[in-house]
Amino acid sequence: MQIQSLTNGEAPHARFYSADNEPPRIPPAVRYDRSTRPMVADAVAAERVLRVRRGVYVEPSPMDRPFDAEFLAQVRGVVEALSTEYWVSHTAAARLHGLWTFRDPGKVHVTQERNPCVKEEGRLERHWTRALPARDKTVLGDVPVTTLERTIVDVACSAPLPCAVVTATSGFRAGAVPAVVERILDERAGGRGVVQARRVMELCDPDCAAPGEALVRLAAIEGALPLPQVQVPVAIPTGTAWLDVGWPVIKAGLEFDGAVKFSGAFGNPAAARDHQAVRAAGLEQAGWSVESVVWAESLDFQALQEQVQGFYRRAVARSARAETRRRGVVVSAGT
Repeated sequence: MQIQSLTNGEAPHARFYSADNEPPRIPPAVRYDRSTRPMVADAVAAERVLRVRRGVYVEPSPMDRPFDAEFLAQVRGVVEALSTEYWVSHTAAARLHGLWTFRDPGKVHVTQERNPCVKEEGRLERHWTRALPARDKTVLGDVPVTTLERTIVDVACSAPLPCAVVTATSGFRAGAVPAVVERILDERAGGRGVVQARRVMELCDPDCAAPGEALVRLAAIEGALPLPQVQVPVAIPTGTAWLDVGWPVIKAGLEFDGAVKFSGAFGNPAAARDHQAVRAAGLEQAGWSVESVVWAESLDFQALQEQVQGFYRRAVARSARAETRRRGVVVSAGT
């Protein structure tokens, strides 16, 4: 398995969004019995508490985004409802570990050691294995989940390629051990999804500092373009600009701009825009062609791939024109 080693800190990982975040907190169930029923009913009416299953209510954290809060509430509902031994797994485990996913529908996946009669029940999706090794089991809070390594493999075997690559990338950034991942894949040789999983391991690069960067890099590879570099340093008058993805040979780079960059979460938005303008001018002065990709443009991976291909073609043509001009200047100077 060819998993690139992490950099030694030269690139500014986690500038805006990192796989090193603490795992989310799964909210506890609100006590619900005859004595608390009126209070819980009032809290539900006031939208302070969510009903996730019959008799199971949770109070979401105000710090969680609505989509995450609803998912975590569903996890608690599953935890309270299941009586058989289980481990939260696949993309659900990835989210509980704090890993990146892409276009995850928010199902609560669990793995059991018994073949369930019903595999899908609303938001719950069950998987089974004859024996889940102790090596692949862990606990987050009070919830049994699969380990980072097992989670990476489960997602790589079952999720669409973009999600699988994004999750594997963040899993290795978060500390998953490549040798353990390789061992799990060897044990599952010939099983469903293992061929794709091995390809995922070849495609992911833990130097990608955000899910958008991993997607842009993957789009370039799937678009049959030359392999791009990630976290590319470019000398500009004000210092060093780090490009998310780039091709230094033709001086072309792509930046993934999440809304958080100018949201105010990391300082004054106006100052951030001014800094970005100075940086862009410096990159242009250095002879680089740089364009941005935003989240809305990444949701359709095929469209993203076509966008990256189009940018590369334009950059190649621009580079060729610049080289022609340079040669003309050299010839003129020599006559």
